[in-house]
Amino acid sequence: MKISILTFAICLIAIVDSHAQVSAGVYRLSSNTFAAIGSDPDKKVFGEARISTGGRVGLEGTLGYNFVQRAEANFYSGFHLGVKNNSSNDFYLGVPFGLLLKPFSEARNFGFLLEASPILRTDSGSGHFRAGLGIKYTFR
Repeated sequence: MKISILTFAICLIAIVDSHAQVSAGVYRLSSNTFAAIGSDPDKKVFGEARISTGGRVGLEGTLGYNFVQRAEANFYSGFHLGVKNNSSNDFYLGVPFGLLLKPFSEARNFGFLLEASPILRTDSGSGHFRAGLGIKYTFR
């Protein structure tokens, strides 16, 4: 199961845009810290693979669509598919609503991420709301 989630995340990034630039980020969303690597967040459609740390280790694939794109900010939504504790029955789905702020005109590769997402666990049907912020850098 671990291999299939990781393969899914890698394929998600590859499918989004094979010529994409690489972005990396660290986010604090609710009680978890996520390390992320993904495609160019300035593209209309982008993907990201995230690993969560803390009390529960997990993997997450995120596919996003930029509804608003400006030089200084992007607003996006999309979906998450993730697994916690590397357990085959601990999957969750989510719909992120995010804002990537790029406040420094000399360094548009650097940004602050604000994201909120309702999360629905597939095993129990229970859910929660996740929100937080982070930093992201795009290597161009």
